[in-house]
This record gives sequence, structure tokens and C-alpha cells, in this order.
Amino acid sequence: MTLSELISRFPSKNSIIDRVLLITPELFTKLNGVAIQECRIFLLIVRGSLSIKIGNDIVRVHAAHLMDILVWEPITFIDMSDDIEGWCLLPNYEFTSEALNDMKPANSESFKNRHSIPQLPLKEKDLNTVETQLKLFANTLNDAEHFYRAEICQTYFRAFILEIGNLMVHKGQAEEMSDGIVTRQDMIVMGFFKLVWRYYKEEHNLEFYANRLCVSSKHLSRVIKAKLGKTPYAVIRDELIQQAIFHLKGTKMPIQDIAAELHFSEMAAFCKFFKKHNGISPRAFRTSEQKPIFNNH
Repeated sequence: MTLSELISRFPSKNSIIDRVLLITPELFTKLNGVAIQECRIFLLIVRGSLSIKIGNDIVRVHAAHLMDILVWEPITFIDMSDDIEGWCLLPNYEFTSEALNDMKPANSESFKNRHSIPQLPLKEKDLNTVETQLKLFANTLNDAEHFYRAEICQTYFRAFILEIGNLMVHKGQAEEMSDGIVTRQDMIVMGFFKLVWRYYKEEHNLEFYANRLCVSSKHLSRVIKAKLGKTPYAVIRDELIQQAIFHLKGTKMPIQDIAAELHFSEMAAFCKFFKKHNGISPRAFRTSEQKPIFNNH
């Protein structure tokens, strides 16, 4: 079941059509037996437990745990305890991109790399903090007459992501301290991601990031390759491609303007870059993939 199909099964007050769905605790059991695909899923279990199948793995998720399940991993809700209380948040790429404005939580890539099935255990205080953001999100979704409904939902989603990022940072630091691991390389990786998410449109040159981090380009390349298994340029490239795809699929922005937005010297350079990494020109991609423009309200 895709996000659009899932949205149709829940009250309109729980969603912005084709953009985001928030399943609240009183509706959570409607997910039992449901298989979801092509969605980004944030799952917060407040009490009780449930089993889900992620790809070929079956995982039991207990109370006070948060899961961030990536879009390419189909999941099926197998069973739930009688006392289950949980939240399920499903945003699409456009909603996420607009809400975060190219900002992403620190250490998120590190968290994904360390956990093939990502579960974040939460202390009671942290659980309450994360759930508060979801409650604010839900209250705004419920107010269908609010003129800025979509914009305020994006604000609460951004706050939700920032709270998760903060928890991931502290979890990572605690793990490193308990293991006695020197964290200098992790700090370089975190700093690099923060810079990339802020400057990737304007700065495509590795030397810029190395200078800001006060390391040599060679050392930065070595650290990123060792920690992530790919080069710093590949990280920048992936961000550029994601943003290009967002504009090509979800907007009517001319290709020349997209090239300028991503700071390519000319449209031909952008087209060559896009085709090299996607096997198809931007124009051909737009022709085959473009969807209707979303209505935020």
C-alpha cells in the first residue's frame, strides 16, 4: 500500500493529501495487518509492543522506542499487543524537503549506518518530548480551516526531526564514550554533513568544506570514505540529484532555472551531470515522471 492509498483509509483530518499522513494513537490499530511500501515511516511506540516485518526481517518493537524506516524497505504490521499505543508519521519527499528547507538532523547518516534496523530507545523525558511534537502536529492537522495549516504542520515536523537529531547525537556520543572510541573522525563527519546540507547548492568544491572544517581535502576524503563508504563528492552529488528530482517531478520550474538554483555554470553542464548519474536527460525524466503540482492546503 502506498502513501496515497493509505491516506484514503484514514479521516481527512489526519493528512494533507499526497503529502503527509499522521496516524494517531486512537487509530493506530488500523495498521494491523497492513503492508506499506514506497513510504518514509517514523514509528513511535508509547506503550505495548508490536511485530513488524521489514524486508525479510521480523522485528519486535517495544514501548518507548522510535523507528525511522527508509522508503526502500517495505514493512508489514504483523501483530499488536492489546495495550498498544503508538504514532505513525508518513511524509513524502516533497513535504520533507520543504519542511526542512535542506536542513537535516546532525548524525542521521551515522545512525542509519550503525543500525540496519534502526530503533532508538527513549528515556521517559525524551519520549514525552518527541510525543509532544506529534501532538502539536496532530492538533494543527485537525484544524482544516486554518489558513496556514500546511505551513504550521511543516514547522512541527521540522521540530520533530530536530528533536530526533538531538537524541541521535547524544546517543552516538554516549556509545562512543562507553566504548572508549576517539570521536574526532565522527565530529568531522557530522560537521561535513551540516555544511553540505547548508551549502551544497552553492558549493560543489571539496576544498570549501575542508577549509571550513580546518582539515586538508585529502584528510576529509579519507575520513568520509572510511566512515560512509563513499567520497565527499558523492555525498554532495546525491543532495544535488535529490533536489533536481524534486524540482523536475513536483514543480514546473524551467530546467534552466533548476540549473541556476543548483549553481551550475550553465544548463548544459547541469544536463550532462544529471544524465551521467541518472542515465536520462532532465527533460526526458520530467516527461516520464512529472506529477500534478501539489496543493499545500
